[in-house]
Amino acid sequence: MQIAEEVRGDVTILRPVGPIDSAAAPRFEARLFAALAPATPDPASDAPGKTPAGLVLDLSAVTQLTPAGLRSLLLAVRQARPGAGSAGVRSGVRIVLAAVPGPIRGVLEEAGLAALLESHGDLEAAVRAASRQ
Repeated sequence: MQIAEEVRGDVTILRPVGPIDSAAAPRFEARLFAALAPATPDPASDAPGKTPAGLVLDLSAVTQLTPAGLRSLLLAVRQARPGAGSAGVRSGVRIVLAAVPGPIRGVLEEAGLAALLESHGDLEAAVRAASRQ
């Protein structure tokens, strides 16, 4: 599995490609938690590190989502909720799904995660939903 990352304004976008199975889940989880971590301030400036308001998961290229991947996603959802932050991880980040393929949507619905996450048919709508701007 590969994961591309992009930042648009106050939103971080992660685009995993391929299956999110037991082999890929640890990497997926690490990238999710890295996206939820506070931004490191620029040492050349006095400004604090920028903290994105939202995290968009573009799942359009995900081919499989197993229980291991669901667990990683659930841990990130719990961590992102307001008041759930622990040392080194911010809380109150809005996680939004984009372009979820039908089979993956079915897995999310069966696991009960679809009810916890806002989802949009396209990336642009998901980015708008996740942004504070």
